[in-house]
Amino acid sequence: MTNPAPDASHLRWHLLQVADLQAMHELHLLSIAGMAAQAVKPETRDFMLSLLQGRGRVIGAWHENTLVAYGVLQHDLLAHDDPRSLLGLAAAQPVCKLAGAAVDPGWRGQGLQRELIRRRMDCAPHDAALFATAAPCNLPSWHNLLACGFAVRALQYLYGGHARYLLAMVPQERAALQRPEAEVCVELGNGELPQQQALLMQGWRGMVAGMTAGSLRLVTTVKGG
Repeated sequence: MTNPAPDASHLRWHLLQVADLQAMHELHLLSIAGMAAQAVKPETRDFMLSLLQGRGRVIGAWHENTLVAYGVLQHDLLAHDDPRSLLGLAAAQPVCKLAGAAVDPGWRGQGLQRELIRRRMDCAPHDAALFATAAPCNLPSWHNLLACGFAVRALQYLYGGHARYLLAMVPQERAALQRPEAEVCVELGNGELPQQQALLMQGWRGMVAGMTAGSLRLVTTVKGG
């Protein structure tokens, strides 16, 4: 007899506490098992503890007594993690980072990554700019962020020189994104990261996944078009 498929509608959601550190750390290790360093950054137990002690909020989903998914919303950022200069934001602009998420492999395919993104967006201050990083080779990560309204704003080399997209959602830019200007777009693949980086530095934005696997469609606008 086969086990029934997981049903995400029956999960219990609540913020994790310090007492949940072990469950959080175990799920993190389970979720990244077999993944290369260029695709995901392993987090330390101490970092997770600091989040649970006040550097952020961690939203968790439980099936009975088992933690099957969590997502981090971090507000206490170190200087090197501050995206304001790359995003052209004022120093006083509130920012929060979607600083990692994990889903039990047995619960993948249930839309939990996007649910975690949406729940963290709902928890953030309404005037905060939100951002996240994702490896270009980790397609589900940035595809889900794009689907929830984030845009690729920069390409950085972090965590020992590994490529990472900087994706962001800035409240005061939402209305501007609706302006009736002509769009110019180009689609570039994973093997064209230098070309992607050059366009992003010129102000282009990655808005949607491209038609070919692993590609990103970058868009700029022509005023008065």
